[in-house]
Amino acid sequence: MPAKGEGDLRARMMKEEVKLLQDERIQNYKDFYNNIIPKRMPIGLSIPDRVIAARLGLSGIDIHYSPSVLDDEKRKLASMFYSDTNPFSAGATILSRGPGFFNLMKSQSFVMAQNGFMQHPEVIGMHADEYQQLIDDPMSLLYDVVIPRQYKTFGMNAAAAVNYFNMGMAWLRTVTEEAAPVVRELNEEYGYWPGAPRGSSTGSVAPFDFIADQLRSFSEISKDIRRNRQQVIEACDALVPLMFDWGMPTAPDRQGKVGIPLHMPTFMREKDFSELWMPSFLRLAEQWAARGVRTRIFCEDDWTRLLDSIQDMPYNSELQFEYGDFQTIKDKIGPKYIITGMFPLHYVGRATVEEMLDKAKEMLDIMLPGGGYLWGFDKGPLVAGDINIDNYAALGEFVRDYAVYDNAGETYGQPTNFENYTIDPSIEVLPDSPYIFNWDRFKKEYPLVPDSAEKQFKLLQKAQLDTMLQLLR
Repeated sequence: MPAKGEGDLRARMMKEEVKLLQDERIQNYKDFYNNIIPKRMPIGLSIPDRVIAARLGLSGIDIHYSPSVLDDEKRKLASMFYSDTNPFSAGATILSRGPGFFNLMKSQSFVMAQNGFMQHPEVIGMHADEYQQLIDDPMSLLYDVVIPRQYKTFGMNAAAAVNYFNMGMAWLRTVTEEAAPVVRELNEEYGYWPGAPRGSSTGSVAPFDFIADQLRSFSEISKDIRRNRQQVIEACDALVPLMFDWGMPTAPDRQGKVGIPLHMPTFMREKDFSELWMPSFLRLAEQWAARGVRTRIFCEDDWTRLLDSIQDMPYNSELQFEYGDFQTIKDKIGPKYIITGMFPLHYVGRATVEEMLDKAKEMLDIMLPGGGYLWGFDKGPLVAGDINIDNYAALGEFVRDYAVYDNAGETYGQPTNFENYTIDPSIEVLPDSPYIFNWDRFKKEYPLVPDSAEKQFKLLQKAQLDTMLQLLR
């Protein structure tokens, strides 16, 4: 039996060890995102709720509504493998497609399958003859036409729409709050990296992809490229201020970023990509860079033939690749950009431990030298078979111990060249629309409101606009 006070001393020592580990993790990420080679490359492993549910034999539907049923399994899994980041999400958000919200909004854009997966069927929110309205008045087109088509509740009377929208948002908050305590508990117990500073990371969409995903659909945008080429270009340009505002962080930091998945490029001819897709996206990346913001793009599918086309991105942009040859991507992209992704997930679920670790070593031997690579998979796990926990445990420990630098503290790559970009104030000018809060008009109508309230109202406006745009992401 431990002597009196011995248990408390052991607990304090363990807590101090966890704090030291978390401090090391924080420093490693801080160094990495400031072009300094860290002591070791961080590794983040994650397991989505749907995979945990499948391990337990639970329905993917049930966990959307009762995420805390997974809490005990999350505690168990956290003790079984190493990760520098918390492996578990904090619950449902619009981004993670909580079905309660989408059901209340009568969504045709995101619907739940029999197995609980939230799917995005090919739907049309904007007709071909409505391009000009998008170009002339994007807010009117999105609010009056597209959103009511994609979310039938918005086509009801105003009182009903407000009622169900508020119910949906309250539902999202409820399930998120139910899922959050175990995440906070594990953060404290294991000393995970807390993430980039609050307000420094956001998401947005490339203008062309925004049109293709929710407005025109994959098949129709492919026709528009030929039939309405000039209107597609003008529509992309018209959306730039909205996509910029959506992605602009409220508190930029070098550890933060604007995350954007790139959907259409690999399905386009290089000529169409360079003329229709790239210009509006590049303007976004450059204007975020001018304000000290890093862009993080997920290059979905195989970008091998397009590698030369993204060389104009601001230095130190973070590029996640799904497929591609390790050495080719390192040689072409490595000197200027942060690289992540590419480790084939199927090795974790279906290979032997030896095969998986051999592949991990092969990749790290190419990607580690010189710095600038952050561990990542080619895709996220979807089903229980994607993750063999014994493999996950072996992988986390191997990468932690193998990806250690002997030249920590040296600089790597090309530092962010934010200073090379000039701020264009016009990109910050949102469309003049009744759907967008205008402080000057508001102040004129309510002169007793103090000037000190301007920032508060503008932050509220941004949050509300971000929420509405998330409906179309």
